[in-house]
Amino acid sequence: MITGLDHYKEKWGILSDASIQPGLKAMEAALAELGNPHHGLPFIHIAGTNGKGSTAAFVSSILMAHGKRVGNFFSPAIEDVHDQIQINRQPVGEKEFDLAMEQLATVKTALTDFELLTVAAILMLKEQSPDYIIMEAGMGGRFDSTNVIEPLVSIITSISKEHTAFLGDTIEEIAWHKAGIIKQGKPVVIGELPESAHEQVIKIAEDKNAPVFTVQPYKGPLTLKGAHQEVNASLAWTAAKRILGDCFNEEKAISGLAQAAIPFRFEEVLPGVILDGAHNEASIHALVETIEENYPNKKIHIVMGLIQGKDYLSILKPLENIATRFTFINFKDERAMPAKILFSENISKIKTIQNEYDILPVHEEVEVTIVTGSLYLLSLLKQQNYEMFRLYK
Repeated sequence: MITGLDHYKEKWGILSDASIQPGLKAMEAALAELGNPHHGLPFIHIAGTNGKGSTAAFVSSILMAHGKRVGNFFSPAIEDVHDQIQINRQPVGEKEFDLAMEQLATVKTALTDFELLTVAAILMLKEQSPDYIIMEAGMGGRFDSTNVIEPLVSIITSISKEHTAFLGDTIEEIAWHKAGIIKQGKPVVIGELPESAHEQVIKIAEDKNAPVFTVQPYKGPLTLKGAHQEVNASLAWTAAKRILGDCFNEEKAISGLAQAAIPFRFEEVLPGVILDGAHNEASIHALVETIEENYPNKKIHIVMGLIQGKDYLSILKPLENIATRFTFINFKDERAMPAKILFSENISKIKTIQNEYDILPVHEEVEVTIVTGSLYLLSLLKQQNYEMFRLYK
């Protein structure tokens, strides 16, 4: 579900399929009907299991600190479809969407919802004529709808098991998908990858004659918390150096990284209430490390809701080692996992189930509430202005 897309589909009489159908043929055909608007645009392409959004935000901030105008295509939405497409970190408006959808209404090629959104993003971003466009892959890379672009540089942030029904059961298979964004002769910047994934990426890069750049964690000032964000910042730093060349200025890059922010990345939305969109094993381990680093002497209350299909046991177990209590949330999404499943598998002695409209008092100065799991849940709570957490002692 892409929040807000149906409004435009209905307005312009566009039909598209909500299913996931990996492959590029429909994208290529639809773009050809529109005159191939993606050709020649200054793209930066980002794939990876975790860290895509943060790395995209870091790259944007560095380029903007150098006076560049930057377009972004993020996935998924924070609030609705508008914030997935941004210019200088400002979401596009209804006028821009209407102009793109008016063109898409003429397209005869059948598209999925995400393909439709990707084409719309390309049309809108081209119209805005930014200096650079950062595209975040939705799932995988090789057969993701964003992989029709020819980037100046590709970035692979991390690789771990995810979407196994589509990407395969092994790290090597998943790495093969992610490395599909590497293009002939174009540089690729890679993060800290498992050895087997690293080997797969290097092999594909060599086959493409694409130079590979690895990184060391950045140790400068960051608003975004956690050791994993230092790695994401270093990815952005290395990529920006390749993009800007002799125009790269270290002071401007440091300033840009320090200012970079993105919702739901260990974001304190109210005193003692932190939202973090960790929703797989690797990102949960990064979350646990960040909690231990920032709140070593606090009681930890975990509030969680997940989408079905996630390996919820590998998500729950690391949190059980640090949490004092759990609250599992039933939230309105057709793919939401029933909270009773998480409740029954959780070994915590203090646990409960609520829905997103219940009030969840936050009243202990010695306790920190960490809301995590599905980005769709976090988005719902944001839309409700975090009313669930507004009853204090």
